[in-house]
Amino acid sequence: MADLERRRNEELARILHQLGWSPERLAREVNLTVPSRLAISSTAPYKWRDRGMVPRSPHDQAVCEVLGRTLGIAVTYEQLWGPMGGHRGAKILSPRLLTDPWTADTAQTALRETAADAGPVRLTDLFRGADVAEAARRLATPPPALAGDGALRVDPAVIGELAAAHGSKQRLERSCGGGLVLGPVRAELAMVAKLLELGRYDEPLGRALYGAAGRLARLAAWAAFDLGHDATAQRAFAAALRAAHLSGEHRDGVAVLGGLVVLATWSAGGRGLDVVAVLARAVAAAGDGLGPADRALQLGRIARAHGRYGEAAGLAGTAERAFAELDGGARGALGEERADLAGMVGEGYLFLGEHGRAQALLAEAVAGLGPGRARTRALLMVRLADSQRLAGDAAKAARTADRARALAAGMQSERVARALRGIDAAFRSAASAATATLAASGSAGAGPAGAAAAVAAGALVASEGLVQAVPAGAAGDGAAGTSAAAPGGG
Repeated sequence: MADLERRRNEELARILHQLGWSPERLAREVNLTVPSRLAISSTAPYKWRDRGMVPRSPHDQAVCEVLGRTLGIAVTYEQLWGPMGGHRGAKILSPRLLTDPWTADTAQTALRETAADAGPVRLTDLFRGADVAEAARRLATPPPALAGDGALRVDPAVIGELAAAHGSKQRLERSCGGGLVLGPVRAELAMVAKLLELGRYDEPLGRALYGAAGRLARLAAWAAFDLGHDATAQRAFAAALRAAHLSGEHRDGVAVLGGLVVLATWSAGGRGLDVVAVLARAVAAAGDGLGPADRALQLGRIARAHGRYGEAAGLAGTAERAFAELDGGARGALGEERADLAGMVGEGYLFLGEHGRAQALLAEAVAGLGPGRARTRALLMVRLADSQRLAGDAAKAARTADRARALAAGMQSERVARALRGIDAAFRSAASAATATLAASGSAGAGPAGAAAAVAAGALVASEGLVQAVPAGAAGDGAAGTSAAAPGGG
């Protein structure tokens, strides 16, 4: 509880006194730096200075940039907010997770921390374009020579067993949710990290072990993301990127960069396009190292991000390239790869408010994904319901949401649960507004009887399925539209 006590931020107070700035002046300067939709109140800096509160991203870094620019010397996050305690305000993942030396030792440390969910958790800098670009550049360089000289002999047959274990857990994560597999994946990753640390293996076996560890770390990242644990997911992706580099499997590294783009797309911090540019360059550099399905997947993630940031032309152009990868531009191919791509592009158009295109693509995705992709299907059903609702077809939206709710029952996915809560809240708000409107018109036209009839009509609207409780076991992502800022599918 001591960490919750009010504590004056003496360093921030000292700098403001040195500049002769009031907290109101600091608020004005910060608001000139961040997007207008993220503007803060004039009283927020009083809480930072006098009560020891830590601003959320991106305001924490904006304060550092504003003060550093004015003073002429760097003002760091650690300098301002580090002394305020480990559980106060927003955090950032250290950029060192991406910029420390790319050696076997640092990769093993990152893998162990991912397996144990331990280590420093600090958040904003991971999405800095320069750090991610540097990591992508290192990914494209030849991996260093490696061999294990420990006492424990590693049987090469373990690689196939690890691949089978990863495949089964990935199928469960995609159909039942990340909450079901996060613990077991971490345990498996801890075992592989111990083999890397203590094992005796030659270079080919070592690279295969790092490849298995990287895929497990990537699966742990997706499971954590599905549970809404974004900081944990980002740290796991950083470990997976290092392991992919040591394995020499560039395709896996590009897949990790794609995961970072998904996190950036659904982040509330207002950043992301710099990471998208890094992924686009990595996909182009990979060339034939990526198959058509892999390239279409990453292009789909890029297209959705363009929609998230309001770039209609970028969305349309990238989506066209992605579909061409799968079917040569004929747009007639079927299969889960195309359905997955249609879902991502549909989410992008939903961000832009183009509901005709969004609904056609989302419906195609829902129809094309099989039982093994139940979680993604449930998420996309909620997206489709939200688009139908926003387009004015409340009855169809309610039916679609009911299908999503039935499919999601029992899933261990916070993203799906959040999506269902979002669409239910939107339905309740619409029902309340309809009731209020009818009550007002009834009161004006027919007195108490009219008001009573309006209330009854509102209850009928609710009973028609527009207000549904979320089942206790339901789980997933924020719905698009009213809930479009909530996390989405990978």
